[in-house]
Amino acid sequence: MKPLLPALFALLAATPLPSATAAPVDDAARMRELEAEIARRTQAYEQQHKLRRKRIGGDVADKRFEKYLASFRRKIACSSLQNFPAAARGKTYGDMIVTVSIRADGSFEKATVDRGSGFKVLDDGAIEIARRAAPYEPFPPYLKVDTDVLDITRTWTFTSQETEEGAVDDPCA
Repeated sequence: MKPLLPALFALLAATPLPSATAAPVDDAARMRELEAEIARRTQAYEQQHKLRRKRIGGDVADKRFEKYLASFRRKIACSSLQNFPAAARGKTYGDMIVTVSIRADGSFEKATVDRGSGFKVLDDGAIEIARRAAPYEPFPPYLKVDTDVLDITRTWTFTSQETEEGAVDDPCA
C-alpha cells in the first residue's frame, strides 16, 4: 500500500482544480441534458396517452354529437346574454368563427377565434363567453368511448338582440 500513496498524491497534484468558470459551464451542460430528458419523457407520455380529439362544426356528420351540440349552443347563448362585453353593448355587433375545446369531463380547455369579427372587443368577448360558460355537460358514455376532447367550431353572431331584454327566448331558463 505504501507505493500507492505517493502515486495517488502525484495524480492529485497533476489534476487541475476546477476553475470558477468551470462550474457554470458544467451546470449549463447538465441543464441542457435535463431539459432534453424532460422533452423525451414528455413526448413519450403524450404518445402513450394521446388525446383522442374529435372536431365538429355546425353540420354534424356523426349523429352521436347532435344532442351534445344542442346543449353546447344553449350554454353559449346563455353565457353570451350574461357576459356580452360591456364595452360593446349597444355599439358593436358582428360575426366570427370560434372553436371551443371541451374535455370529456365538461371542463373548458380553450377557445380560439379562427376568423375575427373585425372588433377586438367582440373577439375577446367570445373567448370570455366560452370560458365563463364552463363547466359544460360531461360527455355521455357513448361519446367517451372514443373522444377525450371535443373541438366545436361554429359561427358566432352578435346582434343588437343580445343586449335587449326579452328580445330573444331566454336560453338560461
